[in-house]
Amino acid sequence: MRVAFQGDRGAYAESAITEIWRHPVEKIPVPTFSGALRAVEEGEADACVIPVENSIVGRVEPGWQALAAHPGMRTVGEAVVPVRHCLLAPKGATLDGLRTVSSHPVALAGCIRFFENHQWIKPRKWFDTAGAAREVAEHGDLSYGAIASHAAAERYGLVVLEEGVQDRPDNHTRFVAVVPQTSRLWRRSHAIRGAISVEADDPKQIAEATRELLGQIVERNWLEIDEIVSAFFTSTSDLTSAFPALAAREMGWVDVPLLCATEIPVPGSMPRCLRTLLQVELRAPRPLDTHIYLREAVALRPDVSVNKA
Repeated sequence: MRVAFQGDRGAYAESAITEIWRHPVEKIPVPTFSGALRAVEEGEADACVIPVENSIVGRVEPGWQALAAHPGMRTVGEAVVPVRHCLLAPKGATLDGLRTVSSHPVALAGCIRFFENHQWIKPRKWFDTAGAAREVAEHGDLSYGAIASHAAAERYGLVVLEEGVQDRPDNHTRFVAVVPQTSRLWRRSHAIRGAISVEADDPKQIAEATRELLGQIVERNWLEIDEIVSAFFTSTSDLTSAFPALAAREMGWVDVPLLCATEIPVPGSMPRCLRTLLQVELRAPRPLDTHIYLREAVALRPDVSVNKA
């Protein structure tokens, strides 16, 4: 999953991405909001996050304007990110020695009281909070600072001269995640299919195979237990010693509705085979591996099992 955001590494938008997508994603920084949306439209990213509201300054107009200029998008999630602005500077700098501080216009608008109390410091608009921090680090000028996150300070090797310089302690920004309306990623409900074989009708083998299959489905799709709506299991008629659902419950799936049934005994079909069909409701959109076949069961769907067994 590739997610674009406006700004540099260490921007608050990265925190929004982490909040929306709990599993690892590739975060793609771009200079502008429109650039983030274009990256999605042109297939360079699967989704992007855009800030739309701040608790101090209200609507983030550049974000809304960018969304309005790209109407072919669909909102698929949102996150409210706490904003704790820090005054950053190169090592050796002091508050009294600063003369200019850069940051995003929305961030500067939320730190008016700081500039009123430190009138020898002039605010300078920059395209991004983390981008301002990066520029300060590159220049190394002890009179030049930035307002950005603590994460930006760590990323760019800056010192924090003062924390919480925003006007209000409850400062936060709301981000929305968007994908193209033509993308299948807007869907939250999906079905995932899987199958695995066993060597004998043995309760231990059935339990082990069920755990292996469900484990692979969860791992390959970065599923969390609360994203699994239900699980339907079938076994061939030669497997009668144990219910696959028992292994699922032992894995902790106690709140997931589970159902077992016998597969239709079609002549010539694969023997000693366990199958499952999971219904999932994703918290955040992402591409899924919807067909997972293991062991001898790869022969059931060789078209989707290449390099996956």
